[in-house]
Amino acid sequence: MSENKEPGTFMKFIQDYRFKMLIPELLVVFGVWYLLPESLTSNVYTFLGPWMYLFQPLELALPNFPSGILCLFTAFTLHGIYPLDNYHEGKITDLPRAAVVMIALSFALLPVLVLFQMIGYYMTEATEFFSRNPLWERFESFGDLFFYAGAMFFVGLQWWMFIPVFFLSQGIDGIHKIAHHETSSEKVTWIFYFIFPACLPFFFSPVEIVAMAALSIPAFAFYSYVRPYYTYVTAVHTLTFAVLVLVTIVIAPYLPLMNTWIPGFIPPHDPTRIFPPIFEW
Repeated sequence: MSENKEPGTFMKFIQDYRFKMLIPELLVVFGVWYLLPESLTSNVYTFLGPWMYLFQPLELALPNFPSGILCLFTAFTLHGIYPLDNYHEGKITDLPRAAVVMIALSFALLPVLVLFQMIGYYMTEATEFFSRNPLWERFESFGDLFFYAGAMFFVGLQWWMFIPVFFLSQGIDGIHKIAHHETSSEKVTWIFYFIFPACLPFFFSPVEIVAMAALSIPAFAFYSYVRPYYTYVTAVHTLTFAVLVLVTIVIAPYLPLMNTWIPGFIPPHDPTRIFPPIFEW
C-alpha cells in the first residue's frame, strides 16, 4: 500500500502561497511592458508631480526606478494574501509571518495598485458573506478586474481597456463557476461569458486577437488535463475562440471597430521594435 507523502518544504510554500496563479499575473505584467515600454526604464508617475510619491514611495530612495520592474516584484510579494486569508478563515492555526512581511512589502512598492488589488480580492469573497445570486456573482467577478488586471490600469495606465477587461473577468470567472457548479444561474453566467469574446473586435487588432486565442486555448487545455471536470466548458471555450479567429479574419481591415467609429478612441500602443526583423516580407 502506497503512503501519501506530504509535500516538501519548497512545494508546500508554492501551494500555501498559491504561486500557480502567477501565470495570469505574469501575463498582465508582460502586457504592461508591451503596452507601456517606458515602464521598464522609468517611473510612470512622474507626470503627477509630488503626487507620484503616493503611487511609488520608493522614488524618494531610488529616483526613477522602473515602475514595470516594481510591478513584477509585486506580482510575487502580493501572494502573501493567500495564507493570510486562510488564517483569518480559520483554515490554518498559526499566523504566517512571512505572508505579513510580503504584503507590507507590496504596499511599500506600489501602494495604490496594491490597495485596489486587495479590495478586488475581498470583492471576490463577497458572495460568501452576502448571497450567491447573479448580481453578487457579477460583483465577485468584478473583483478579479482589480486583483489580476489592476497592474494594467495602475502601472500600464491603459484605462481604455476597462470594458474588455471587465468582460474578461466576468467571462473567465464565470466559466470557472460553471465548471465548479458554483453559480446560481448558469444561463446568466453563460451570457456574460459570451459577451467577452464578442467585445474583443471592438477594442483589439487582428494580431492581438489571434495572440489572445493562441494563449487562451492551450491554457484552458492544460486546465482540462489537471482538472478533467473542466473538459466540457473548455471545449466550449476553444470553439468560441476558434469562431472568433475566423470572424476576425473576415473583418480584419476594420479592426478595432471602436477606432473605425470613433477615430482615436484607442491610443496607439505598438511598441518600437527592440530587435530588427530577421525576415522582411
